[in-house]
Amino acid sequence: MMFRALVLSLALLAPLSFPPSTIGPRAARADVATIVAELKKSRDEADPKLIAELGLVRTREAALALIELYESAFGSIYMRREVVKALGNFDGIGDAEQPALQRLTDVATTSEEQELRTMALATLGNCTHLGKHFLKTIVESGAQDDVRERAMERVVRMASAEDKEFFERVFNGPAAAASKEKDKDKGKKDKDAEPARAVHTVKAIRELAFEQVAQGLALPRLFELAREKERDNVTELWGIRKLALLEIERRGDKGLRDLAETIYDDKTERDAVRVEAIRILVAAEGAKLAARLVDEGRGNEDVMPELLREALADHIAALRDDATDKKLVKMLGKGKLYEQRFVLRALKGYRDEKLMKTLAKEVLDGIKKAPPKANDPEYNTQRDLVLATIAMLGASGDKAIEPELSTVLRTGKDPLVLSAAVDALTSLRKGDAAWTKELETLAGGPEVEVRNAALMQLGKLGDKKHVPILAAALGSPDWSTRYAALDGLVALRAPESAGALVEAMQKESGLMLARYAEALWKLSGKPFRTSAQAWKAWWDKEGAGFQPISLADLSKLEAEEEMRRLKATTKTAQFFGIRILSHRVVFIIDVSGSMNEMLRSEYVGKQGKPRIEVAKTELQRCIDSLEPESLFNILVFSSDVDSWLDGGLTKSGTTGREDAKKFVGTLGAAGGTNLYDALRTAFTDKDVDTIIVLSDGEPSVGEITDPQVIRQRVALWNQHRRIVIHTVAVGGTFQVLEWIAADSGGTHRKFQ
Repeated sequence: MMFRALVLSLALLAPLSFPPSTIGPRAARADVATIVAELKKSRDEADPKLIAELGLVRTREAALALIELYESAFGSIYMRREVVKALGNFDGIGDAEQPALQRLTDVATTSEEQELRTMALATLGNCTHLGKHFLKTIVESGAQDDVRERAMERVVRMASAEDKEFFERVFNGPAAAASKEKDKDKGKKDKDAEPARAVHTVKAIRELAFEQVAQGLALPRLFELAREKERDNVTELWGIRKLALLEIERRGDKGLRDLAETIYDDKTERDAVRVEAIRILVAAEGAKLAARLVDEGRGNEDVMPELLREALADHIAALRDDATDKKLVKMLGKGKLYEQRFVLRALKGYRDEKLMKTLAKEVLDGIKKAPPKANDPEYNTQRDLVLATIAMLGASGDKAIEPELSTVLRTGKDPLVLSAAVDALTSLRKGDAAWTKELETLAGGPEVEVRNAALMQLGKLGDKKHVPILAAALGSPDWSTRYAALDGLVALRAPESAGALVEAMQKESGLMLARYAEALWKLSGKPFRTSAQAWKAWWDKEGAGFQPISLADLSKLEAEEEMRRLKATTKTAQFFGIRILSHRVVFIIDVSGSMNEMLRSEYVGKQGKPRIEVAKTELQRCIDSLEPESLFNILVFSSDVDSWLDGGLTKSGTTGREDAKKFVGTLGAAGGTNLYDALRTAFTDKDVDTIIVLSDGEPSVGEITDPQVIRQRVALWNQHRRIVIHTVAVGGTFQVLEWIAADSGGTHRKFQ
């Protein structure tokens, strides 16, 4: 309803003549009323082909019937999604087109279910007559930012020369259009009129528009945009600066090098833009720039961000200049730890047996100190260097360093170092029967990181003799060990794997239950989803003669499985649209001072709500909707980190939920943004399989504030645990949140 006013002008458009479509045999002999009656009778159990047949009738009556069925007859996501697909058939069909495409627009912009929003946008994108028009109205509306962004992506795919004005308008922002409307309506204010909806500039949308108009911009304008910095009410311009730089590069303008130099030297510039600038300089000067790259790459960590330092090292490694390599070899082991990491990365791909032996001995020296009981920043940084060195040794292919790595595995005390040694030795000793035997032993060991690393490597070997070892690991009390074993069993595709999974599945719940169901479907193609009892009954009856389904036959069943999944999807706990399957979740909430700032208002001239209050309300609502057996905890961070419970996860029973909601209700906002320590604290809880982070700013205090280093540390902790991390960015674009969600297979959301 909220967008209906945006498309009233469609009534003035002449309907496009559209050739009649071939109508299915049933639709040819049955009228709309008959099909509708059958669909209303069977509701979600109806044959979805009836919905498709109704769509093929392509009359206004059929379109309105589908809209009514969406609202009143169907409860499952699947059946409603089928209606959404069918509504696309009415594009270009006289008086049926407007209500059908309007309904698609409403679903895209108001549905709580991501699957429905996604399908509505995709269907509009396939409507060749007026689909693009409706997508444009979404882009320039007050819909959620992610919906507008997806709509813009569809418009770009459908773009033609006639869209030039639209892209220019979107790139220039809503201010100009709003000003024109204000002048037009001057003196016509209606005090009873509903406030106008605000249309806010979205960084990603403006960048998509820029890419469409860039080729038509004059070079002076491009240079101006490449230098334009953020100012009052105009924020997050760094993406445009980067794209303008790339367009100037595409044109090969002679001023490119000086511009790139200026951007690279600007310490206030975003790291991602400076990375592009140094790439351009290296492309122009090659090995002549190597000495400068080395000097600047070893620069103080307070002024050289890690993302840029890594880019400098990677360029040096790609140049592989003999003089520079000799200089780097002499630098190994010297200087501060960040300088040593830089030199090591710059030597990636450099092969020298003497160098490998030197590095191996440095690793042995680096593991002499046992990990401290309390968090020690200096130890953590030293370990980063050791782990990077072990990874380089493993990738070297040099078997001469196996003894040193084996010594690390025997004498090391840090679980992360030991698991890294397992991975490196597997790379060097693949196919070695003695090493495989050692992996089998390690897979039953007491240390979870090492055990998981060994199980993952055994699964990759593809030898079905390891099924008993992997099956035994399904009985581990640690969920991450069970997950590692589960993946290995699926990869091996042995008949006995299914029986082990069915048996172990009986004790699972939440996210792990869903993973077992997915694994069993991949092995059998059976439709039992998360019903552990149904899987057991099937195995008891048919297990004796079971053989895994072929991958070709499995692919034929994917559509049916997707239908079952969507039909079975019920209301689950959500946090800012992120569906929570886990029963072992930690919420990490930013309560820094900036969380007192206001969110954007939905309406022109109105004030938004404080970020902290919106976050608190959403979290309390989410807590209420968690399943009774769920375990959860809440961490809050500003300059320091605090928690609802000190003892880790607890059941979300009635008492627990009420206490948690009271804790949330008392939260206030003050201080800095200590994201790193909040994440580190969450990872100390061995029971957690899902983390949800909400923050409104870049890290500003704590042990680590560099976003790239935080990303590296989280990836390190998570390599053999595989916790899913979802993130929510409030009020801006924060790459560190996007990174850690993508790296862990999680979802990233933004709201402003």
